[in-house]
Amino acid sequence: MKTKKTKAKGKKKGKKKLSDQEKEQKREQDQQAREIRTLMTNIGFSRVPGIDGKHFTYDSRESEIDDIFYYENIFVLTEYTIGDPGIHLKEKKIIYDKINLNPANFFKFLLTEDKFKSLKQVFESVTSNKYTANQLQIRILYASKRKVVNEHKVLVTNIHYFDYPVVKYFVSIAKIIKKSTKHEFFDFLGIDFSKIGDNIKQASKSTVDEFSGHILPEEHSSFKEGYKIVSFYIDAESLIKRAYVLRRDGWRNKDNIGFYQRMFVAQKIKSMRKYLHDEKRVFINNIITTLPINEIRILDEGGSELSIDNKGNFTNPGITRVQPATIKISSKANIIGIIDGQHRTYSYHEGDDVYEKSIAGLRGIQNLLITGILYPKDEPEEKRIKFEAKLFLEINSNQSGASPQLKYEIEFMMNPFSTASISKYIISKLNESGPLGGLFEEYWFEKSKLKTTTIISFGLKPLVKFEGVDSLFSFWVKKNKEDLKKKKDDYKLLDEYRAFCVEQIRNIFIGLKANIDNENWKVNRVAGNTILSVTTINGVINCLRILIENKKHGDIELYKSKFADVSNFPFKGYKSSHYRKMGEDLYEKYFK
Repeated sequence: MKTKKTKAKGKKKGKKKLSDQEKEQKREQDQQAREIRTLMTNIGFSRVPGIDGKHFTYDSRESEIDDIFYYENIFVLTEYTIGDPGIHLKEKKIIYDKINLNPANFFKFLLTEDKFKSLKQVFESVTSNKYTANQLQIRILYASKRKVVNEHKVLVTNIHYFDYPVVKYFVSIAKIIKKSTKHEFFDFLGIDFSKIGDNIKQASKSTVDEFSGHILPEEHSSFKEGYKIVSFYIDAESLIKRAYVLRRDGWRNKDNIGFYQRMFVAQKIKSMRKYLHDEKRVFINNIITTLPINEIRILDEGGSELSIDNKGNFTNPGITRVQPATIKISSKANIIGIIDGQHRTYSYHEGDDVYEKSIAGLRGIQNLLITGILYPKDEPEEKRIKFEAKLFLEINSNQSGASPQLKYEIEFMMNPFSTASISKYIISKLNESGPLGGLFEEYWFEKSKLKTTTIISFGLKPLVKFEGVDSLFSFWVKKNKEDLKKKKDDYKLLDEYRAFCVEQIRNIFIGLKANIDNENWKVNRVAGNTILSVTTINGVINCLRILIENKKHGDIELYKSKFADVSNFPFKGYKSSHYRKMGEDLYEKYFK
């Protein structure tokens, strides 16, 4: 037990004066907290006051919580950090493991601590009259301004990493569709629909909703065999809680954050909400979607289920015409993909503007017409993505709604077998972990990181090409590797080649980094002997090409030994376009 210190009488002790560096650090900490608090408010969460900086000792482990947010029976314990997440996570791992061992017990412990009396007041006045402590959903949200690499994430599990790109993704969405963001956020937190709010108290509550419509076999749609079309009316509330835009899980796959996961146009949403408010009538054009074959059941007029096999064919005989049907869809987030009509859909969002009162009355009316595409169960994910992207481009080719950058990103995804797409994938994987982890610029808001366009064009594309004695492809041992040149839909073969490329490139950089001081393994054009730049990355890649051409490439240990003296190499003496020259000089000095 700590003893309370008494202040000496007389001279008043002033506050410690902060250095410029400490002031800047505090500004960044405050900005991070404000951004996430504003986000949580927009989503619909409330904040427990007076939590920040409160220390506690739980099961013999001392720690603290930065913020607690709550919504119905959901409580989110939030941690903010702007420092090195690897070091910070190691310190937090033990307490996180103890909390996750029994979240309800930890919450009950907080309620008994006097310093957390504000949490107790919230629980007693808002929550306990509706939910027991065992019905609460407790989640740990770890918000780091710096990238948390996979090596650290796998060591500390059962927490939700609120990576800064994911924060920015949710911020951009929540600014526009406000509380309707909560459905996707709950999915991010791993909370099933059945465990949110009153649903957790109703064990018999249906997790499926029914909609009346029609089914159109492929003979009437001109789509390829196995692709079915259904049309039905749905209410906006039911659609919004199930929807994703073009491709699901924008927060889960970083390729979706920013471009491929289409962002909303705020003014467009606002004008549509005004239309709904003023005219009090529905938009007359339909919304194009994809539907989850595993989360949908189709019943005929008599109530019998229409069975569809794995290839998308009806097992019921004689179904070749358009016919009425009942569409049953599971109540889950991120299962209906909106290909066209996202602004019409989300104009019904749960907002806080002057139109909300009238739109709230429209949200539950089944007046949105859906044209939904059902894939065969056997259709690979890659083909589904390409189909959706192609259809989106066809619909938007003559419209101004889709930005050129968005169309570029989608076309990039549509051609995964191109050397440019393979190179982009490699950059992404190198950025996840290893010696180049977290060093490449991936998002518009990132500063002081390595830009990737030049690395892809002048470094990686020549290295991964499907021809030439200086490419990784030349010594990749794979019996049917020539099929990649034909751009067949062999995604397994593509995955194997991409993984091979990542491994070979990472190996040479591991060997290089082993002989460079950590202080110098940084992206900084000015400070000291820091060596990382686009020129250095492309120079080493060009060195690898020469090694392959001369059959002198090897494993990590070879590179470690050959680069033993590399700390003396004049990396900064090469200009931005001297990639080949640096590669040749590295080869001559350390390998020839």
